[in-house]
Amino acid sequence: MIRPGVRRLFRLLLRRRDIVAQALEEEIRLHLERRTEQLVREGLSPEAARAEAVRRFGSVEDVRRAAAARERRRSVREGLDAIVRDARFAVRTLRRNPGFAAAAILTLALGIGANTVIFSAVNGILLRPLPFADPGRLVSVWPDRTHSKGELLTLRERARVLRDVAAYSENDEYTLTGAGAPVRLVGSQVSANLFDVLGVRAAVGRTLLPGESRPGSDGVVVLSHGLWVERFGADPAVVGRAVVLDGRSRTVVGVMPAEFRFPVPGTDVWVPLTVDAADAIDFWGIVFLRLVGRLRPGATPDQAAAEVRSAVPSMRERMPWPMPDDYGADVSAVSLRERLVGDVRPALLVLLGAVGFVLLIACANVASLLLARASGRQAEMSVRVALGAGRGRLVRQLLTESLILAMAGGTTGILLAAWGVSALATRLPAGIPRAAEVGMHADVLGFALATTLLTSLLFGFLPALRTARPARGTPLRGGAHGSGRASVHRRLIGALVAIEIAAAVVLATGAGLLIRSIRQLQRVNPGFRAEGVLTAQVAPPGFRYDSETKQRTFYADLLERVNALPDVSSVAAANNIPFDEGNTYFPVVIEGQPLPRGAAAPISVRWVVTPDYFATMGIPLRQGRAFTAADRPDAPPVVVVSETFAHRFWPGGDAIGKRIRAASADAWWTIVGVVGDVHRDDLTSDVGLAVYRPYAQHPVRDMTLVIRTDAAPRALAANLRSLVAAVDEDTPVGRIRMMRQVVSASMARPRFTTLLLTAFAALALILGAVGVYGVMSYAVHQETRDIGIRMALGARAPDVLRYVLRRGAVLAAAGIAVGLAGAFAAARLLRGFLFGVGPADPATFAAVPIVLAVVALLASYLPARRATRVDPAVVLRGE
Repeated sequence: MIRPGVRRLFRLLLRRRDIVAQALEEEIRLHLERRTEQLVREGLSPEAARAEAVRRFGSVEDVRRAAAARERRRSVREGLDAIVRDARFAVRTLRRNPGFAAAAILTLALGIGANTVIFSAVNGILLRPLPFADPGRLVSVWPDRTHSKGELLTLRERARVLRDVAAYSENDEYTLTGAGAPVRLVGSQVSANLFDVLGVRAAVGRTLLPGESRPGSDGVVVLSHGLWVERFGADPAVVGRAVVLDGRSRTVVGVMPAEFRFPVPGTDVWVPLTVDAADAIDFWGIVFLRLVGRLRPGATPDQAAAEVRSAVPSMRERMPWPMPDDYGADVSAVSLRERLVGDVRPALLVLLGAVGFVLLIACANVASLLLARASGRQAEMSVRVALGAGRGRLVRQLLTESLILAMAGGTTGILLAAWGVSALATRLPAGIPRAAEVGMHADVLGFALATTLLTSLLFGFLPALRTARPARGTPLRGGAHGSGRASVHRRLIGALVAIEIAAAVVLATGAGLLIRSIRQLQRVNPGFRAEGVLTAQVAPPGFRYDSETKQRTFYADLLERVNALPDVSSVAAANNIPFDEGNTYFPVVIEGQPLPRGAAAPISVRWVVTPDYFATMGIPLRQGRAFTAADRPDAPPVVVVSETFAHRFWPGGDAIGKRIRAASADAWWTIVGVVGDVHRDDLTSDVGLAVYRPYAQHPVRDMTLVIRTDAAPRALAANLRSLVAAVDEDTPVGRIRMMRQVVSASMARPRFTTLLLTAFAALALILGAVGVYGVMSYAVHQETRDIGIRMALGARAPDVLRYVLRRGAVLAAAGIAVGLAGAFAAARLLRGFLFGVGPADPATFAAVPIVLAVVALLASYLPARRATRVDPAVVLRGE
């Protein structure tokens, strides 16, 4: 009876406060009138007198505004006090249930932490702006092909929509000498206007000037920040200093900022792209240039693509050789961001969707825990309702508890994410663009906070509504809950657990498809034997080996020394190795097989190899012979072709003795052998056409050694460096790797995606099992009396065990059925990631439901065993 009295007293005080405010307003009104009359008598006009009185005492409206402001401040204080009280009560409630709180917090921490880790990668690679001025106006021009210098200049002449167009190359290599030990650097040839188009400045010194693209004026270089620190001790005086790149002296004119990593991560130097229109072969020949342009304000990429398309006829007219009819058909313009990160976007979005499912499972798990816990709080809720608490008040209190849980889980998740982001950043596959941008930035923390708040609503709203509507009266009398209400609770919890199982099915199916794809990929024959082969890049300085004779002598001496090493069974050299970047392609002309009018010449990869290359790499000889020492420079030019090359141009016939040549050359090469096909880029790529030339007839300065050995790679690497230094101390040895590492690196991206998705699927499976265990434990607890009655009437323990397991099986079957439907739809999104496996792979779609069903039954077994131990006598006595 005290509470209604307190309410009446409070309402009386409120009314008294209104009376006091009205009296104060009336008093101010009287003062204003008296003061106005006095000022009028003193000679002021009524308007001036009124204004003076208001200035001194204030108007009634001022008083009302002040009172309203005080009321707002009081309301805010009361609201904050209420929130603090709710938060304290929530903390006390959770502390009385440490097991429930720990389970909920850990579940949420895993879900929020996993989402934060993947979002950090999505944010750093896809979302954060490029470190250029106004990056939204940068477009990659005609991004699906590489270009010539002539095409660049034609576009720059005709640019209207594009303010300017620049060119750059990717993954060029240079040997730095004269600054410590010789080292191989990654570089880029760039048009002098590239830095202006991108809108970046040098951190030290300057970038390139327009005239430095002319032959004879291009002896300059811009250094990366990393190279400047590592090789030159971050000395600002390096600007103006001469360095030697590939035997040529170049003057350092600037150092770029640390965040400038264009066009690929790890670029060390930028040198001018030399443009000489008088050299038609160099000017119009494909030199693997990429084009980037800056749009004028208001222009769009589609307009830029139309402008480039209009320039294609002019390019065709200027070229010194005929172009195929489809030249220019693939013209387009896309944002530079899309060009740089477009190939990793699908994988990141798939992973982001996967962790979204994990968070959904976590929310459903915690919601089911809250609903199960609600059955034990009915008495508490009924007492609070009896004392006058409204449903809205109870919902606010319960949502506060959910928010406290979410904040604790979010904080723990952010701590886990900090470790996870660091691990992810160090384990991203090589070549991932913008990998250095991955980190716990402020926007990532904002995402984690927003996820935490959203999570508190997702798992807390439904349980709060259900818990805040208690059954009146019955809990106070100590009776049982209404069977109808308990049944609704069980159905809600069952639905949430079915959602968990369905989401787990989707993730497990996706992971299963990717695992099957990886296994299929590992079964692919690369065309060579990678085991026991060591590779190393060798780049003798150009100023010392500027003739073919010197290059032949260098490699003959080096190969002889390496072959003399113990544990080396054979050694060879090639201009490149399979699965590595930098392949050389050329158009092929087949003797006696003229091209149809307007058709493009077939494109083949060109390998330059020494005689023992095929034996060392384990590439089988299908027909004819391999290269020998007799294929000297003065001997008739010969080639070996791949099996696919021979079958394409002489199907069912004999390629030996046939002749081919490069489209840009006049000399014919005689085919003397056919070897097995080799995957040149990765295991998923087509083998394509391949032509091998003997090194003696086509010397190349930079080569890669391939060594078949039984020695430990580290010991052989040390010996190899010593041997190369003995031949020439200025020749760097780089990228020493076992060939199996090269093959493995080609699978790094799909393997990484598969690993992460599998980890999320395993986490979903664990959370789903916990959910099934929780709902079955709740069901056993709620039906303890029913089970006891069944056993008292003659039910045996196996009967009770089957009864509980059947309930778990029905729950699992419902979730699996829904999950399979979702998995069929989601699998189509993985089509681009699969190799040798269809998105509806029967083996995967058969195995996943079986695994999920077994896990669900195992999770139901422990509660079922506990149900068989119910003592009917104890239950019937109500103990």
